[in-house]
Amino acid sequence: MSVLICDNLIKINKKSNSIKNFSYNFLENNIYALVGKSDSGKEILLDIMTAKTKPTEGIVYVDGEPLFNNEKMLARLCYISKNTEFPAHMKISTIFNIMNAVYPKWDNSFAYELIEYFKINPKAKFGSLLTSKKKLLLGIMSLASRANITLYDDPVSESDIKDRYDFYNFLYNHHLRYPRTIIIATDYVDEIDYIFDKVLLIDQGKLIDHFTSEDVQNNFKYLTGKTEVLKSLIKDMKLIGVEERGKTLTVCIRKKLTKDEIRKFQKYLIKISEVPIQKVFIYLINIRELRGKKL
Repeated sequence: MSVLICDNLIKINKKSNSIKNFSYNFLENNIYALVGKSDSGKEILLDIMTAKTKPTEGIVYVDGEPLFNNEKMLARLCYISKNTEFPAHMKISTIFNIMNAVYPKWDNSFAYELIEYFKINPKAKFGSLLTSKKKLLLGIMSLASRANITLYDDPVSESDIKDRYDFYNFLYNHHLRYPRTIIIATDYVDEIDYIFDKVLLIDQGKLIDHFTSEDVQNNFKYLTGKTEVLKSLIKDMKLIGVEERGKTLTVCIRKKLTKDEIRKFQKYLIKISEVPIQKVFIYLINIRELRGKKL
């Protein structure tokens, strides 16, 4: 069990994405999702949080100690980037032996259980695997490491929807059995809303918002109905998203509706529904971009 603290991280890059004043406390035994566009800086942030890259300013702490150049603290982390490669001739079983030697909590039986389930031959050579299977294997290795803090960069992004679903079910159940801190950068946040404790929204290297899935369910709502009717009912409401299809209008509000408001909308046949987390992120990014254009 470990706590990872990011204290005012800044990374200035001229040719790639930067990190700007990122601060956050990742608490023990929680699962976090990092969500952002391709230029949000998620990958650089993961590199900084695992000491693969040194920040221009700021400090990463693990259990109260600075992480950079700290072998004792680094041993508590596992981050296998999705770009990690092994020699093409190396067998999967050999790679597992290496992991067993590096990570003291390595769960060998679990690793073999997963590759059997996902039909990855332990005698196969790494170079012979399809790209989707390679990425899946890296995710399996990170999970089986049972490191105090485990980080992922979209481990199953190239897998089909069933493999993604099954992998995250394994992750969820394994975390229940062996709790630790898990941080997942993902483009499929709505597929894993049942496993994470908090989602962090990152844009252009900045943390723009963070909330639990329960926060989203309670404080973000879709209102859908006939355009003219709905417009008359939301005159004084702050909207974060608007979608119009023909004579039907859908708006997204960031507000916990009162019982009276719910009854009013139901009276006029306005449908109230939950907003997917991914759409919340899109709406918040759109607002930021519109503000940027006005400056």
